[in-house]
Amino acid sequence: MNFPFWNQYEFLDSDLAIVLDKRLKIVSDRIENFFKNVVSKPLKEEYIEFYLAGSCLKRDTFRDIDLFFLTNEALHEVLDCIDKKYFLYKNNSHTFKFENDIFQCVYRERFLNKNLKFVIDIFDFYSTKIGFKCRVNTKNFKLEVVESEVREEFVLYMKKRYNHVTRINQNPFVSLQRAIHFCKSGDDVPFHSFLDVILEIMKIDPVEDYEKCFQRIQGDGQNHEAVKKAIEEFLKKRKELEKRE
Repeated sequence: MNFPFWNQYEFLDSDLAIVLDKRLKIVSDRIENFFKNVVSKPLKEEYIEFYLAGSCLKRDTFRDIDLFFLTNEALHEVLDCIDKKYFLYKNNSHTFKFENDIFQCVYRERFLNKNLKFVIDIFDFYSTKIGFKCRVNTKNFKLEVVESEVREEFVLYMKKRYNHVTRINQNPFVSLQRAIHFCKSGDDVPFHSFLDVILEIMKIDPVEDYEKCFQRIQGDGQNHEAVKKAIEEFLKKRKELEKRE
């Protein structure tokens, strides 16, 4: 095994632990390779620290690697040192492409001074209930996993592809986007998860909550604009219905 922490989880059988260990090693190698090749000038700090969203381990093949930086300052120090030719777009994250991998560099204010357990608590579907605190040495770009958090929900997901929503985003349209995305990728998102999200959408005030409805909408380019337009149409129809009442 490449990482020693899997045996601390009693609900994780040895076969799955071996699979996750192998996948995490591949991801850690990709992260090392990313920083080694895209950083174009020296970083001030000795280590780059971040939380790695472990949902990239759910399949043998993956595309997105999400890195949640501990502070806004740490994120921007790294961004300032990355060669801009690898930059793709900025939406909810600063997104880069290196070789065939997508790296999303993120800072969330609500994660400031919070531990890994808190971060995984905030993650919203069974398939996201895993994560790691990592640090990369800025001299040799070697990655070290310093802490892990694996939940039973993630193990259930891995065994049955059952992907229930555990927490609805402050903007429920984001949760709806994610539920649809997971369904398209082959996950079993239960019907009641959609109902839970729809219930939260129905609580939205189309006037007072207007700006909130567009925060952290996922996607880029035409897809992003299409989702925003659909939300605008929905809010417009909601207002028309309320006027009739």
